[in-house]
Amino acid sequence: MAETKDPVAALGAKEIPLRAAGARDLALAGLPEHIDRLIAVAIGDKSPGVRLAAAGAAADILSRHRLPPRRDRVSAESRAAWLRAATSADPAVNPGLFGICGCLGTEAAFKRVLLGLRDPRQDIRAGACVGLWRTIVSAGASLLENVEALVVATVSDTRIRVESRVEIAKICADVGYLSALAGARELPAQCTRNTRELAEAIVLRLEALPNPAGLWVRSGLDAGAIDPKCTGNDVLLVLGIGDAVWATGRDVRSAPLEPGWRVLSIRETAREQPGAALQIGLDTWWPADGDDLCRFGDRLLAQGRADLLARCDEALGTTSAALRVRGAALLASGRSAEALLVLEAAVAGKKVPADAYWFLAQALRGTGRTSEATAHLEKFVAKAAKKAPWLEEAKRQLAGEPA
Repeated sequence: MAETKDPVAALGAKEIPLRAAGARDLALAGLPEHIDRLIAVAIGDKSPGVRLAAAGAAADILSRHRLPPRRDRVSAESRAAWLRAATSADPAVNPGLFGICGCLGTEAAFKRVLLGLRDPRQDIRAGACVGLWRTIVSAGASLLENVEALVVATVSDTRIRVESRVEIAKICADVGYLSALAGARELPAQCTRNTRELAEAIVLRLEALPNPAGLWVRSGLDAGAIDPKCTGNDVLLVLGIGDAVWATGRDVRSAPLEPGWRVLSIRETAREQPGAALQIGLDTWWPADGDDLCRFGDRLLAQGRADLLARCDEALGTTSAALRVRGAALLASGRSAEALLVLEAAVAGKKVPADAYWFLAQALRGTGRTSEATAHLEKFVAKAAKKAPWLEEAKRQLAGEPA
């Protein structure tokens, strides 16, 4: 919910909290036409906190316009003008301006971030590191030339203070730039005691092979982007590097991951779920939850791919959602007695999907225990979303209407 009625007007308010609130509102819902105003505030406001908030808001708006199709809504000329504006002041005025450079998605903005890494002032280098992270965590980094090599080169660049190079190496580990390993191995010997342990831990992270296995959902949210309106729900189960099952709203298929995939270590801004993300091309896939798992199973069954679901069985796990998927598959194949056992275990677990009660009721009906199904139908109706599949059928069954 917005904090202000008019966030642009709030940027000019006398009260510091109100100006900061206006910036926060624009971070979530602002448009490219607000960026000029935000950059002006990021440079000229008397409050350091408001300056940082305004710079962050401009960066967040740009983060929503790094990838097609939204990228095409912002011209190259506008991006160049915003870069000139953001770099018109000494970065000491607001190191957060590097975040804007990191989200502009242009070669010139990227080079400005790299230049900031060599600044003798620690706060400027810290700001440049934030800009670097925002540059390369996005799938939009793949639209720039030779990004990984240029970033990795800074790990060994002795013109950069060693503590900043350790931070750069950490960022490389976070975004899956494994080619930074050689440079990172040189860092511990150059560090003081305070940073040596961190440098050594980064080396271990870079030495570990990334593992993409697991269930992922594509919400449409780019890594590092702020975009509350993303609603995609394509699901991907990675069984291994060369073996994955894709279940989208359009089709179901089995295919290996495309070359160039990488595993990221970040916080998903939409779900606030820390951990890994999987990036393939221009798409970022986030850790899936129980609803995504159910959607995955339902899509395979709807496409007549029970065989493919069976091949995925071991990877599904033993959560309530996984048991619900197995139970639904058993019901679809006419094995009501087996489904009953599985679904009873599903509703006895934690984070039970609402429709597990629906399937349990159908398993009971399928084994001749219709009277016992009523309580589970009632639970399903009470817990289900308004437009949930099978909701109307459940109400008919409760009313005693014929199927």
